[in-house]
Amino acid sequence: MLKGYPTMLTAKQENFVELLTQGTSQTSAYRGAYDTQNMSDKSVWEEASRLRRHPKVSTRILELKKEKEDRRRLQVVSREERVLNELERIAFGDGSVSGKLKAMELLGKYIGLFSPKKEVEVERTSKELLAEIFKKIENIDHFKLTC
Repeated sequence: MLKGYPTMLTAKQENFVELLTQGTSQTSAYRGAYDTQNMSDKSVWEEASRLRRHPKVSTRILELKKEKEDRRRLQVVSREERVLNELERIAFGDGSVSGKLKAMELLGKYIGLFSPKKEVEVERTSKELLAEIFKKIENIDHFKLTC
């Protein structure tokens, strides 16, 4: 338990929370944190459910889940940085031309260098659109006459 932690759980409650956030079932977490030898399965389940809903316990569960998610995100960023560093090492180091080209291609895709250019739409009036349609019809008629 953390010193000065505002929710101040008992050691057993903290153990229950830690087991839960590690993926253990509610009932198994309760059995791991408390002495349940003389309890029926139903009683263990009821007590585990009651403890899970306890305001301090449920708050701590949410906090630990958030901490776990934050750590996971940091690991993803760290992994991404390692991959990018390795690609840069390959792209700009000594090695085969094909390996260098592939690494450069992947880096270019990552930074959006090869994303397709978007065409700028030009707004036209209905008169301009009709004039274009009639011109295309005339071209079709002209094509039919020459065939």
